[in-house]
Amino acid sequence: MTIFEFNDYRTYLRQYIRHLPRKGRGELSKIAQHLRVNTTLISQIMSGLREFNPEQALLLSEYLAHSEVETEYFSLLIQRERAGTVELRRHLDKKIVLLKNEALKLSKRISHEKKLTDQERAVFYSSWIYSAVHLFTSTREKGVTLDDIVARFGIKKNVAAEIVRFLVSAGLCIERSGTYTMGVQSTFVERGSPYVLKHYSNWRINAIRRSETLLDGELMYSGQFSISRSDFEKLREEITDFLNRANQLVKDSKAEDIANLNIDWFWIEPN
Repeated sequence: MTIFEFNDYRTYLRQYIRHLPRKGRGELSKIAQHLRVNTTLISQIMSGLREFNPEQALLLSEYLAHSEVETEYFSLLIQRERAGTVELRRHLDKKIVLLKNEALKLSKRISHEKKLTDQERAVFYSSWIYSAVHLFTSTREKGVTLDDIVARFGIKKNVAAEIVRFLVSAGLCIERSGTYTMGVQSTFVERGSPYVLKHYSNWRINAIRRSETLLDGELMYSGQFSISRSDFEKLREEITDFLNRANQLVKDSKAEDIANLNIDWFWIEPN
């Protein structure tokens, strides 16, 4: 979901909140706290009785981690609702359409999936830590620092610096003033490639290592069955359905931490 799918900022905010964990329970209070206003004002705004002022629009965009162009678009939507004349509203409508079209053109040019070069693959798939740090950079709205990465994975700072230098050079992360956010969301490698095998191997070895310190809230399972061929196919379909649901759930989930699924399911812990 992106803000450019919406022409009304209230509809956008409702959809944003609805897609949060627990359907955004308590989110309006968090917004009010960030804007330093009371929740009554936020409720009045969401019901259409009041409007955000320009300063609040900017603060709210900051809270929502909008990019510069998203912030401009969000502000225009609010300005249109505040417009006192039909002429001003029409003028803002034109600016909104132009900005939306430009943003959509840009989004088509930026792929969320990247095919790494052979040299980049050799590094990225050499260890699970590269994909883990890549994912970790998506868990903080304003990005993560080297110190955050060191604390999360229990690695030396010079090692963390080398990892993020590679991720930035490959376009997988973006560096801004010492913080790192996710760039390209996923990588592409052909089926059957030795890099895929290395990737699978890295994470399964990691799972074996973690099995000795599994927490109560985590899960690993290994089962051996005597089963008919038809039931084997049924189980495969059920697993496929589960993975499709899991992928959708993860897609809509607000990133807070990172986890691994090999059909083993566990949190990634430091070495």
